[in-house]
Amino acid sequence: MRFYRIIKTKHISSAWSGFGAEQYGGRWNHPGYAAIYVASSLSLAMLEMLVHLQKSQLMDSYSMLTIDVPDEQIIELDSSSLSRHWQNYPAPDETMDIGDSWLESYSSVALLVPSVIVPAEYNAILNPHHHELIAYLESVEQRPLKFDQRLRGN
Repeated sequence: MRFYRIIKTKHISSAWSGFGAEQYGGRWNHPGYAAIYVASSLSLAMLEMLVHLQKSQLMDSYSMLTIDVPDEQIIELDSSSLSRHWQNYPAPDETMDIGDSWLESYSSVALLVPSVIVPAEYNAILNPHHHELIAYLESVEQRPLKFDQRLRGN
């Protein structure tokens, strides 16, 4: 499966480290757990980025990265097992606990999770410490990405 990641170009050298999520946490991990957040489509990756940006940041320099992960290295989270509060903001401990447990298990390179923004689509969490990930980094492609200026609004 192909996944997409958008990152400020100045941070490209650490794109696959999981450092940002380790430092600040995310919906599917507590601070202290390295994780790499990716999306199942470029448009979803853009939406996921846009909800976290100030309008002025849209003019920064970004890069779009793709990575291919074999299906046998992807576990899909059963979203029916989530509580009705899993989409809350800030993220509940429930979702972070799920991600932390998966990261500690090393059971796969990727955990497929529903998107809060578009629940019918999927994001994935990649485990930067999984021994198989390094092989898939060879498939990474990088391209410059510009956000349409109309997204800045008036």
